[in-house]
Amino acid sequence: MALYKTEAIVLRTRNLGEADRIVTLYTRDRGKVEGVARGSRRAKSRLTGATQLFTYGRYLMFSGRSLDTVSQAEIVESFAGLREDLTKMAYASYIAELLDVTVELGEPSEDLFELVHGALAAVDRGLPPDLVARWFELRLMDLLGYRPQLEACVSCRTGVEEGHFSAGEGGLLCPGCRVKDPTALPVGRSAVQWMKRLLVTDASRLGVMRPSERDSRVLETVGRAYIDFRLPRPLKSVGFLASINELA
Repeated sequence: MALYKTEAIVLRTRNLGEADRIVTLYTRDRGKVEGVARGSRRAKSRLTGATQLFTYGRYLMFSGRSLDTVSQAEIVESFAGLREDLTKMAYASYIAELLDVTVELGEPSEDLFELVHGALAAVDRGLPPDLVARWFELRLMDLLGYRPQLEACVSCRTGVEEGHFSAGEGGLLCPGCRVKDPTALPVGRSAVQWMKRLLVTDASRLGVMRPSERDSRVLETVGRAYIDFRLPRPLKSVGFLASINELA
């Protein structure tokens, strides 16, 4: 078995046997990997903290046929706040699951690593989690090659500043092309401008952005429709997130 070191963020965990844990990691240099952390569910294990959900750490791994093995680990950022606050946990779970579902094993992208790290850090710092989620959705789609067309109609290429957003077509439709997708969602000029800003904004700037409540609802509806159209399966975290928001 080959030994390697990597920086990674824990996207998902599941129990194995009485004391072990399988972790899904998104690494800086290897993309998504899955590994077994032997004994990590024991209270005195040195792997316990570093294999908790959302943790950013440095890992010493042995590569295996189906699963790698976590040999050693140290915490860089624990992001404990994401596990202690229900609202933060709900949004962090959504972010982590969305990345997990949309990427395959072993396809590295440092940009994706920085994106998920930036999103989790922003939620942990107390930035508006719904806006962080919208930012993450748009930037993720962009990095995966699905940047939405917001400058012109995706059908006739006529310049537009508002219209209807088609998840299937991948962007805005002008009034004349609206018939191409009866399910396209109405998007006003200000919401389009917010989408454009989110696509080019760094996570550190999200705290000063204040879309209106109406625009926030439009961004969520459009973002979810665009994401859902490209997902292989529904996200479990969406129901959890919805239940938390109902209580807010």
